[in-house]
Amino acid sequence: MDELNCVHLGPNGCTVYDERPLICRLFGTTKTLPCPNGRGPVELIHPRVEKQIHDYMASTRQVLV
Repeated sequence: MDELNCVHLGPNGCTVYDERPLICRLFGTTKTLPCPNGRGPVELIHPRVEKQIHDYMASTRQVLV
């Protein structure tokens, strides 16, 4: 995890896991945000749903940390 760059990433993983941003919740669940360790759910989020989520984030002006 040392090579991943996130302000919320501590030595033992995510320090804000229970309240993590939406973009973090998507990490590893879509083809465009793959887990660098090759992990993830058996079935990825459908691209249409992923687009809806990204459109929502853009409309609410959420930005990546």
